[in-house]
Amino acid sequence: MLYRTRNPYFRMVDRLLHDARPVLGNRSEFANLPIGLALDVEESAAGYLLRANLPGVKLDDIKVSIHEDVLTISGETASEPQSEASKWLIRERRAGKFSRSLRFPGIVDGDAVSASLEDGVLLINLPKAEAHTPRQIPVNVTGSAG
Repeated sequence: MLYRTRNPYFRMVDRLLHDARPVLGNRSEFANLPIGLALDVEESAAGYLLRANLPGVKLDDIKVSIHEDVLTISGETASEPQSEASKWLIRERRAGKFSRSLRFPGIVDGDAVSASLEDGVLLINLPKAEAHTPRQIPVNVTGSAG
């Protein structure tokens, strides 16, 4: 059963659809629903670090773009064909298109964004724009201090 961690209401809907599967069957309307992409995002003074699990997704099937502080991750996973001599007993792994967009609260330096794929985990580093990174301002003493 697929559980989304970002919102408890998604878990309730997932349980409802899982429990209704014997009644609804494996209908094509449900098989073609877009796949949700769960993310972890960390913020530091320097920027944001995003992680997304994409096991089995080929590098060529992942697209990452940024436009006006909105990051979009999209792609597609292929379905494995079923042999004519067999039938599916359990088929929980979903295939199809996925997409997720996020707007960041601070201005991101779009030219410095980098992405890598390590062991099925997509890592995206989004540095904050120079104007929005905290900096220490030195205080000078003028006149007499006394």
